[in-house]
Amino acid sequence: MRITRLGPLFAFALLLSVTIVEAQQSSVSATPIRDATAVALLQQSAAAMATTAPSDSAATGSLTIVEGSTNETGTIAIQTHGTAETAETITLPDEQRVVIYNNGEAKEVNGSNSVIPTLQLIVVDQCPDFPLPLLSAFINNPDESIRYVGQETLQGASVQHIEVWNTFASKPRIQKLAPFSVREIWLDATSYLPVKVAYSRRAGGGAYPAIPVAITFSSYKNVSGVLYPFQINKAYNGTLWETIAIQSVAFNTGLTDSDFQVQ
Repeated sequence: MRITRLGPLFAFALLLSVTIVEAQQSSVSATPIRDATAVALLQQSAAAMATTAPSDSAATGSLTIVEGSTNETGTIAIQTHGTAETAETITLPDEQRVVIYNNGEAKEVNGSNSVIPTLQLIVVDQCPDFPLPLLSAFINNPDESIRYVGQETLQGASVQHIEVWNTFASKPRIQKLAPFSVREIWLDATSYLPVKVAYSRRAGGGAYPAIPVAITFSSYKNVSGVLYPFQINKAYNGTLWETIAIQSVAFNTGLTDSDFQVQ
């Protein structure tokens, strides 16, 4: 069904969403901010997850997806290589969905359809399901701004709130993408393990709406000296969309760049 006319309330909500997002984006600095407290917290978080970071990871699990009135169950495979290559494969009874991210490039596959997302989407396409590579990428990228927001309470627990975004300071031609790369991170104030990552997916500027995404992590388990979240929940637009229960994880399995080809 194609909507040809927006109702006044929906149109107002869409305009309000765009206005809020653009106001937030206008506050993103083009010069990297490396807040010492925030950087130290991310480093503590990475160290809490692993004394020595694995070269790759491969996890599998079950998942439930809620889309409107439809409930589907299936399986998920999550792979990472280094700090900037990820692949997430969702297999459902009637289709397979794959998102591959490789050092600033990405590909989304749904069944037989393969799409290269817009650059505004690609900047948040790195899979966060295993948070360690993502946090390491933030720490190691000098273009990444890392700002301490403060200590907060999240679902009754004390957390440290950090904001990150890629300024693309070393890549002037794509610096306009910086506002689309903003991510919010909450770390448990005691264990330093990530408990939530949130961001907005927006395919472009102007009237393109922003879709809020929130991923929460729990039930961390020690596998070969690495802490991995075995419960992952994802919400779109404030509504729980995907529930993931990890069943198995392996590290240093021999994955290579060729396993994360985009082109």
